[in-house]
Amino acid sequence: MKKGINIGALLLAATLTLVSCSDWTDVDNLKVEYGNVEQENPELYAQYLSSLRAYRQSDHTQVYAWYDNSVKVPVSRAHYLRDIPDSIDVVSLIYPDKLTQSELDQIAELQEQKGMKVIYTIDFDRMKSDYTNNIAPHDPDRTFRSYLADSLSYALSLLKKYPYDGICIGYAGKPTTLMDDAERKEYMENENCFIGILQDWCSRNEGVELTFLGSPENLLDQSILSECSMILLDGRTTVSSNELTTVMTKGYLPECADRYGMVVSGLPLVGTNKYSTYTDGTPATDAVAAWANMPQQGIRIRAVGVYDFSGDYFNADNSYKNMRNMITTLNPSIK
Repeated sequence: MKKGINIGALLLAATLTLVSCSDWTDVDNLKVEYGNVEQENPELYAQYLSSLRAYRQSDHTQVYAWYDNSVKVPVSRAHYLRDIPDSIDVVSLIYPDKLTQSELDQIAELQEQKGMKVIYTIDFDRMKSDYTNNIAPHDPDRTFRSYLADSLSYALSLLKKYPYDGICIGYAGKPTTLMDDAERKEYMENENCFIGILQDWCSRNEGVELTFLGSPENLLDQSILSECSMILLDGRTTVSSNELTTVMTKGYLPECADRYGMVVSGLPLVGTNKYSTYTDGTPATDAVAAWANMPQQGIRIRAVGVYDFSGDYFNADNSYKNMRNMITTLNPSIK
């Protein structure tokens, strides 16, 4: 049975955000110390944190969130990692390098006090795009696999540079059915280089948790999926719940049935002017939560993710309103 944080803890969590948005409009206001439950009743807050950490181990739908940490000089609470909803299980930093001391302190707070995991994504398709658009035109003698190896070496070095809990392997790839022999050979060699380096590195560095985000059906060698704690299907371009089902149908592998999740976009979809909204007007967060609460391919969806949810902070009646509504739908409190 899925469980949420008990209602008392939720009420306590709510009190931690009772600060007027107007108090954070100006940079100067960042110097002001605001009272909260953590300061005024540390014993109660400690009990809340203990319950929160216990919640991480309970049977509930995992929540992943990709956080835009590009702003290094905060001008609002939306730029503070510690202010994201506590019920997020795993947060992935979109910009994993050049972390400030403030970011490092907040990461430690999330991990040690709240039991939240902090990861980052290593994306094959983004590396391929960077090579095609930025490297190849200026350095035609450099091969993609040479660039890929160097990019992976840098990306993996961040695991020792910063206190991350793990990495998310991003791989969309593409169907190989209509490829000719030469295209398929190149595709296989590129995949082998990317996956091979990751597997070799992980075999020499135990304890790194792996997550997969993308299209697992496009992997020619799917063995790395057995090493991933969660298989997150990429639904960031979907515009309806029916499309989520299509993504699930294409990406379903029976051997991964106990580890499936779905990620939607937190940004406006291409061609729309509505933030994180499907074509029928439903927020993407609401749609994916309702979808995940129903069995798909006869299995339970174990996780839901939102890519770049930072803009959701700005809601008049509640910060991160859409994220909180999604979490409540997925993991309702025990009454």
